[in-house]
Amino acid sequence: MELTSIKDLNDSTIEKLLLDIKNEDSFYKLYLLLKAPIYGYSLTILKNRDDALDNVQDVFITLYNQTDSYQIKTKPLNWIYTITKNKALSKLRKRKPLVDLENEISSIEFSSKDDSLLFKTLMEQLKEDERNIILLHLLWGFKHREIADMLDLNLSTILSKYNRAVKKLKEMEASI
Repeated sequence: MELTSIKDLNDSTIEKLLLDIKNEDSFYKLYLLLKAPIYGYSLTILKNRDDALDNVQDVFITLYNQTDSYQIKTKPLNWIYTITKNKALSKLRKRKPLVDLENEISSIEFSSKDDSLLFKTLMEQLKEDERNIILLHLLWGFKHREIADMLDLNLSTILSKYNRAVKKLKEMEASI
């Protein structure tokens, strides 16, 4: 079985390699073909190169150790991407505190020191979960769905907290 790129793969080929993953040659072929897409998917979630590389390693260790739990009725790439996503989200949850206000504020370029101080003051008035959601969405660019997965909350809860926090910030800004 001579494979050169991801486009050479189909479900049955991936499945054969996956089911024979304990064989060094099969493991190596699977790794060569899937490391780039797994890395890319990990990077979209983790937003950090080193964490994404670590995640690739974790995914392949999990594949090696848990292939017995793979059910043949499942599409192999879907199963692998689910493992990738779950490992990446687990890494995100372990990043505590989720948002360090001092570091986040220092990374933002404000037009004046007064603007920086105002932003910090406004953000400190929010509850920690509201502040995390605001910063994750506005500064880091995470989608609400991704934030919900990270914080292990319902999407509707994230949207509600986000909208409430934005409303509070607008009211506070108006009163200044």
